[in-house]
Amino acid sequence: MFDFRSEVNFLKPDIQIDFNEVCDESTCYQSLLSQLEQRYKIKQTNIELFNGFSSSIYSLLKYLNSKFCYIYSPCNLEYKQASNNLGYETRLINRFENIFLPIKDDSVVVFMNPSFLDGTFYELDKLFEYWASKNAKVIIDETLIDFCGKSSCIKYLADFENLFIVKDLSKFYARKNLNIATVFASEKSIKSLRKYEPQNKISSFEIKYLEEALKDKKFATITNSIYIKNRIELEKILQEHKFVDSMFQSNSNSLLIRLKNIDSNEFKKKLSKNGVIINTCLEYDFIDEYFVSFYVGSLNNIKGLKKALNAF
Repeated sequence: MFDFRSEVNFLKPDIQIDFNEVCDESTCYQSLLSQLEQRYKIKQTNIELFNGFSSSIYSLLKYLNSKFCYIYSPCNLEYKQASNNLGYETRLINRFENIFLPIKDDSVVVFMNPSFLDGTFYELDKLFEYWASKNAKVIIDETLIDFCGKSSCIKYLADFENLFIVKDLSKFYARKNLNIATVFASEKSIKSLRKYEPQNKISSFEIKYLEEALKDKKFATITNSIYIKNRIELEKILQEHKFVDSMFQSNSNSLLIRLKNIDSNEFKKKLSKNGVIINTCLEYDFIDEYFVSFYVGSLNNIKGLKKALNAF
């Protein structure tokens, strides 16, 4: 079977680990912060680690404690779920139609960049100007940015006190159950946020895996190069197919396709009969029955898809 559903990097970092020699948690924690500081060009005092992506979202939203939460959607559904569970009045902004819809003063806003599911990278200068005018508390999710090598919003931290950048590190560093997420924010915000967080909350084994992955200095460059090449090949195959109406311009590890003359369930069934598994993504906001998504995979997977599409 050729599976196009996985968000996790199909490439693996070069890791050699003897888990019998894992250091104690407090030492590992500081060591990992040093590695992240080097990798993302940000001071350790601007970094907080969390025991998983969900934990980072819930901790942030509880800490920010506003009435309204605006989510630029489609977006990872965990943000909407957490916002609703924590008593926010959740409002959705359709990115496909107008990202400049008004928000209320002092609100929380959530924006994934590159976006989800389409992988679009946005230049956010104008939005940051608007958010600042509304005194918004801004969560930028950069989980997918390592796949495309674009500039991070870290550059805004010096001038934007209420900015929080979230990264789920499991996706890029190719370990589905890696329960480590980061939040980058101003030193003042990190100090305040850390007051509500336990010490040594990350498993030393997971820290060791990520630390070793970060030592593979060639991994990011190789990943970016291969994903660009494979994404171009995947785009070419899909653009030429009779059932594909349009495609979003992706800068990341995913493609979002709009179909014509066939709905997503029927398209999925046809592919499944030929050994290809995909997502229909109907559960996401502002997605209808004519959208399907693909995560970029190996060339072998892409060749399998081409063969399946030719069999239609």
